[in-house]
Amino acid sequence: MDWNRKSRSWKGIASVLAVVAAAAVAVAVAVPFLPTRLTDVFAQTANDATEPAARTEAPEPDQRVAVEVTRAQSRAVNRSRTVAGRVEPARTVDIAFQVSGQVLRLKVEPGDRITEGDLIAELDPVDFELAVDRAQAAFDLAESEIKRAASLAERGVAAESRLETARAEYAQAEVALREAERRLSQTQIVAPFDAIVARTFIEEYVNVTSAAPVARLQDVSEMRIMISLPEELAAVARRSPDAFDIVASFPAVPGYTAPLVLRSFATDVDRTAQTYDVEFAITGDVDRRLLPGMTARVRLSSAVAQDRAQSVMVPVSAVDTSSRTEPSVWVYDEASGKVTRRTVRLGLPINNEIVVLEGLEGNELVVSGGWWRLSDNQSVTVSGL
Repeated sequence: MDWNRKSRSWKGIASVLAVVAAAAVAVAVAVPFLPTRLTDVFAQTANDATEPAARTEAPEPDQRVAVEVTRAQSRAVNRSRTVAGRVEPARTVDIAFQVSGQVLRLKVEPGDRITEGDLIAELDPVDFELAVDRAQAAFDLAESEIKRAASLAERGVAAESRLETARAEYAQAEVALREAERRLSQTQIVAPFDAIVARTFIEEYVNVTSAAPVARLQDVSEMRIMISLPEELAAVARRSPDAFDIVASFPAVPGYTAPLVLRSFATDVDRTAQTYDVEFAITGDVDRRLLPGMTARVRLSSAVAQDRAQSVMVPVSAVDTSSRTEPSVWVYDEASGKVTRRTVRLGLPINNEIVVLEGLEGNELVVSGGWWRLSDNQSVTVSGL
């Protein structure tokens, strides 16, 4: 019995040792295929002295970093503003007959260019010609009657009152004749100025009443540009319009730019946009492709170079916007050979440079390349001087 118990004990110990050996072999085989995190755990357990993965650290302040520097320039900058505008004619008129009648001829179509005196439309003149004939007959009768009354009054045959009555009837007949002739002339509408026919409102052979629009004419003898200026520009433009060069370009007419001069300035502000309507006129020859209603881009810039404000300019690449809510630049001190960060307020970019409104005085050396490796009071080796 004792022998049997001892035999079973040795067999149990042998089984445990076999299981442990098998587990060790399995771990040794599986470790190369485990995720990195788990292999690191095993490695740490095996050897606590293992180094962690290498990482990039910023250089120490005393360690020199190679950077490129550029000198901040203070110079006059042509600050310009571009606003949207609209092409307008010098005036727009809805022209109409002053008498009623049937339209006999309509001589224009929308888009036609007409000159002063050209016929636009005509009414049937027959009734008006008959009215002139009646008025002429009445005038002739009144004229003969006044001559007879004057002759009789000279011989003392007729009373003086008859002569006065004849004179009154003659004057009335003369007025009636002039009125009939004027109404006959109003059966035709002619162009009052050189214009473009924007649209027509009637067709031939329809009956129209007086004052009913017949055609809309746009006076293009001078083309205007209407823009809305914000209040800060409007104040300067009204006080000294000659201080600006104002030029318009037109997306629909490529290659054509036009200088502008001030024509009118509305002082009634748009209360929603807080802008003022300003009207400019195109000077020089007007491109015939330009039509009322087209869009214009109006650029306002300083007229005289010496009147332009001095601005500090730095390369766009010198602006550090990576780690702060406010932009900054790195300023290099030649005496110490170190750099410091300086917060700045920026204006508009101009080509590859940008205006610095606050933070630099001009003539400073700023880092334009390699600033992402810097820290305050970092020693640097510079290039670009």
